[in-house]
Amino acid sequence: MKHLLALAPLFVALPARAADAPKAGAPVVGVGVVSPDLAAVYLPAKAGGVEAVDLATGKALWANKDGAKLAGASDKLVLVWAGDPKKGNAFSVVAIDAATGKTVGKSDAVALPDWATTAKTWGRTFRTAARADGDGVIVAWQAGAFYAGGARPTPEIEEAARKNEMGLAKFDLKTGKVTPANGKPKDTDFASGPAGGGTNKLGDYTFEMNEEIPGFKPGAPMLTKVTFKVAKGGKELWARELAGNPWSPPPP
Repeated sequence: MKHLLALAPLFVALPARAADAPKAGAPVVGVGVVSPDLAAVYLPAKAGGVEAVDLATGKALWANKDGAKLAGASDKLVLVWAGDPKKGNAFSVVAIDAATGKTVGKSDAVALPDWATTAKTWGRTFRTAARADGDGVIVAWQAGAFYAGGARPTPEIEEAARKNEMGLAKFDLKTGKVTPANGKPKDTDFASGPAGGGTNKLGDYTFEMNEEIPGFKPGAPMLTKVTFKVAKGGKELWARELAGNPWSPPPP
């Protein structure tokens, strides 16, 4: 039996006024990014990678499997990221041509602290966002840890398990070389991608994301079912199933 995790849009924010509308693409309901011209929405594809979908019709425009999750978008680039398959505490950022869906740049590995992981797992958190910056891309990341045992911890154990680190980096689109950027990320640095949340309304369009927890089956991978919906003028235009998220319940 599947349990409904969410019935209403997640990460809801007040609609942006026209004068305040972001110029570099707007994240929506914590899962996708809409192009600046409201022509397309970029989403994590059910088949893997990311895809561009026509906002008015729901028709797929292109797909790219070089990155798994959205980090940001501009009028020319779609920025995605992927964890390192060999090292849980590293990831790379991929720049995709917004018109063609072809990869135009990939960063070297961005290293995280030894205890961190990009995987969605109980006891660890991770988020990242990216934005185009001249001939490069600025990447913000934040990793956290908290007590993940089953028994109730003492205050001392809970405090010892809690960690939080963040950083800024820049990668060159031509070479992929990653160099540290000055300063520490602010919440506004994550606003360019779904990691920062996102609005549920842009122009005449409204967005909704529902996520269902799967029923437990011994030995089977626990993957949520994610559905993205688009409406205009109160009428649903289309719905699309996206890539599910790994899910593991907290220890009893």
